[in-house]
Amino acid sequence: MSAKSPGLSDLIAAGITDGGPLTFARFMELALYHPQLGYYASGRAKIGRGGDFYTNVSVGSVFGRVLAAQFREMWHHLGQPAEFCLVEQGAHDGQFAEDVLAALPDLPLTYWIVEPSAPLREMQQEKLPSQGDRVQWAADLESLPVFEGVHFSNELVDALPFHLVQSNGSAWEELFVTVRDGAFAFVPAAPSPSLEDDLRAYPTRPAGARAEVRPAVRGWLHTLGEKLHTGYVLAVDYGFPRAQLLAPHRREGTFSCYRSHRRDARPLEEPGQKDITAHVDFTALAAAARESGFRVGGFTDQHHFLVGASESLLKALDGPPDPAAQKMLRGLQALLHPESMGTQFHYLALSKGLADPKPLAGFRHARDAEGALFTT
Repeated sequence: MSAKSPGLSDLIAAGITDGGPLTFARFMELALYHPQLGYYASGRAKIGRGGDFYTNVSVGSVFGRVLAAQFREMWHHLGQPAEFCLVEQGAHDGQFAEDVLAALPDLPLTYWIVEPSAPLREMQQEKLPSQGDRVQWAADLESLPVFEGVHFSNELVDALPFHLVQSNGSAWEELFVTVRDGAFAFVPAAPSPSLEDDLRAYPTRPAGARAEVRPAVRGWLHTLGEKLHTGYVLAVDYGFPRAQLLAPHRREGTFSCYRSHRRDARPLEEPGQKDITAHVDFTALAAAARESGFRVGGFTDQHHFLVGASESLLKALDGPPDPAAQKMLRGLQALLHPESMGTQFHYLALSKGLADPKPLAGFRHARDAEGALFTT
């Protein structure tokens, strides 16, 4: 087992010895979310220049400013309720929350952060001490009150544990994790029953082709649907519709690991020491959302979303240039860049409880969501 993480490696290996091979989803859950040793739950995950990877929040406050304008519009579309909840799940150190709250001082806003990790919750509370009762915490979605408002996530779904499947040329098999010659290794077997519904929608692919499946999104969206009485869900993540994810040039799948800005494709090595992720299947996400009572309200890439959502910010920055405005514009340019973040990230908007949802600014330049998500 790994010398750098012997505690977690040995714990996982002992579980395999006692109970047999694990699904990769269970392996990933332990590697990322074990309460003491997991990469995220322990607070080991670092974002930004000195961390393991970049995210939209890394470029500065402009991301929060633009999204705040979109949240303000959602508040208006909901009839400007006197109690408006903004729920963020996957808040990391609380920087996005700080940026959004600074941009929305006049809204009757309660900002909920869903955070099961004690180390991360402590970082968030240190970041947001001046907000008082305006910020609340919940350990999980089940602990939230029923609310009216918006649920927001940035790179949450990609970190939900996924199963790995591999084609044998005529059907899909699942790759389980076992121990072989003192190291973790994959072994193919019949898929878990929880994958049956998902795999029915997957086309046959050549032998050896791999893909990732996240049945956990159904439970997540079901719980979210029970908590959100009226409002929106806005999910930001890197990924594609299923037809693009299963394209021939992605026959190895999209799973990868990150540490110190270095990428590798060895998720079984050094569990707990690095991030494990895979692109989001937005077709599966939208289909599961419908099952839970949501309506798909928009889908587009980051470039087109931010062009639409940033119009009010750009008007505010119009005038003689100053250092703060120039910094904001440079950050926006990085987020929009069509060869990097602008096309890597996609935005999915869902609504619930709205009889006739109005178009959102972020999707004014988007193509038809139904065609983009469900056309093969």
